[in-house]
Amino acid sequence: MQAALAMYGRDRSARWEGEDGSVAIACQLMRLVPEDRFDRQPLADETGRFHLVADARIDNRTELAADLAIAPERLQSMSDSALILAAWTAWGAASIERLYGDFAFAVWDLEQRHLHLARDFPGGRPLFYARTPNGLAFASMAKGLHALPDVAYAANITTVRDLLGFVPMKGTGSFFAGVDRVEPGTHVCFAAGGERSIRRWYVPPPQLPDTGDPRPQIEAFRAVFDRAVADRLRGNAGFASLLSGGLDSTAVTTSAAMKLAETGQRLTSFTHAPHPDARVLERPDRFGDESQHARRVAELYPNIDHVIDHAPGRMIGDDRDARFHYQEYPSLNLCNEVWMTELARQAGALGRGTVVVTGAWGNMTISDHGLERLNALLHGGKLLRWLIEAFAVLRRGAMTPLALANWSLRPFLRRKHFEALQRRFGRPTGHPLNVSLLRADQVSEDRYDSTGKTARSRRDRILGLFWQQELAALSNKGLLARFGVDYRDPTSDRRLIDLCLALPDSLFLRHGQPKWLYRQAFHDRLPTTVLEERRKGLQAADWASRLAVARDDLLDEALRAQSNLQAQTLFDLDGLERLGRSIPDPDKAAPSDDLKYRLQFLRTLSATHFLRKVQRDNS
Repeated sequence: MQAALAMYGRDRSARWEGEDGSVAIACQLMRLVPEDRFDRQPLADETGRFHLVADARIDNRTELAADLAIAPERLQSMSDSALILAAWTAWGAASIERLYGDFAFAVWDLEQRHLHLARDFPGGRPLFYARTPNGLAFASMAKGLHALPDVAYAANITTVRDLLGFVPMKGTGSFFAGVDRVEPGTHVCFAAGGERSIRRWYVPPPQLPDTGDPRPQIEAFRAVFDRAVADRLRGNAGFASLLSGGLDSTAVTTSAAMKLAETGQRLTSFTHAPHPDARVLERPDRFGDESQHARRVAELYPNIDHVIDHAPGRMIGDDRDARFHYQEYPSLNLCNEVWMTELARQAGALGRGTVVVTGAWGNMTISDHGLERLNALLHGGKLLRWLIEAFAVLRRGAMTPLALANWSLRPFLRRKHFEALQRRFGRPTGHPLNVSLLRADQVSEDRYDSTGKTARSRRDRILGLFWQQELAALSNKGLLARFGVDYRDPTSDRRLIDLCLALPDSLFLRHGQPKWLYRQAFHDRLPTTVLEERRKGLQAADWASRLAVARDDLLDEALRAQSNLQAQTLFDLDGLERLGRSIPDPDKAAPSDDLKYRLQFLRTLSATHFLRKVQRDNS
């Protein structure tokens, strides 16, 4: 198991085994923060009762040390894992709620003979386990479990099907049969006899009242966000950010630049732009080249080194075998993987252990649009307040009358009725059969309707998405092993999530202005071109040119799927081949073709590739 996981931690390899031979825990450590040089996992408390291994970065070290009466000079030489053990020794399982950061850890209680597995919310580090005839095993990645002869290597087709059907990832199922995951925000305890108990330790905070004066809450929001960014700038190597022309990455980048400037440090910001020789497919509400917006942001901060990259020579899907090896899940967006992988490679060139801050989950926190306020007002019977806000939205031009009706009424309709209205007005729907090549008999309308339905409230939507951060955790773990870069997202900080869940809806949609809180908090940090941009960025807008170059390779992958029994069960493989053979020349492609090729073809192809690799069918 250690050999299989060595790629994720090359700096220290160690293990502890119980005297009776019934238990062993091991660590493969990659040093990513300064205190990791003191890390001596596996750890044991002074009495020898608790034994711990952890994959963790703890962000509230100072507060924890104060609560544990740990002197500041002692804290300087304590690893994050040692701090977790001290907290567990003092408070037991109640310590989990007091930890902030990205973590997954295991504690063996020698006295009670219990194994505890815990994971942060919203799940920044993965953690898996498997029960076999010979006992119980756990690992930070599934390949650690597959190193055991009694853990079968097979795909969980239910999870693969649900991924492509946009069914929320709930429950303990992973992408592999017989391998369970510890869900985000969850504590799993096993007794020596094999009994399992699962406790969802994360409890969302209650919502705060609308105080009338929003200024204190705006200041609190900005302070919590800046703290989240600063805590993620604890590292051993360089610092980088992913900078687009949108709101989230710009807020993260500017906050990081200001914090690093205090100590004279620099930030390398990477922006992807379409290849200059490629055709860029845009729509009226989307723009495909965000590099000029990003450049204007970078110019405001003298310590930002801005790199615009076109990912030359890269084809869509050209590294799918490597992605499978390191990240162990089927990607939903092979077009974006081109530039994401290339920027990770360039960040890795800055030095192993380079910190890369991102804003991937900012739509759920800092730039939340707040449009659910419209249906919340209707649902709460506040018709006058809804009318005032609705007219303000229309007057500002923030949405069309059809979009206003959409956000106001959508949660009150069953999914199939809402999608019928979308088709009536000529709008594409997110039905699984439209965005993948799942066979019709694999799509349960009742399951899809109940789980894919738009949330009635902003809180429900945020929580529904954050409970599912599995793909981000697997991706970041794979990029760490592959390029030596540590991706960290301050927009998914639990303290920030808690605050955004607690703040009243009126701070997010106010006076007809979606994302009102963001604009109030960061208006003095960004250029007006970014703040006033109403279009959304269209990532990988040069997809048609890159897809055409990769046509033969991707068609070959589609043909290989024909012999995979699981792929035959789940997907319309004849349709996959037809799309592979009909990939258009770039000059003939239309923006609307992205539904067929970016979604149906490439998502299905990624899933069939995953199934083929799991079956070790490389023919």
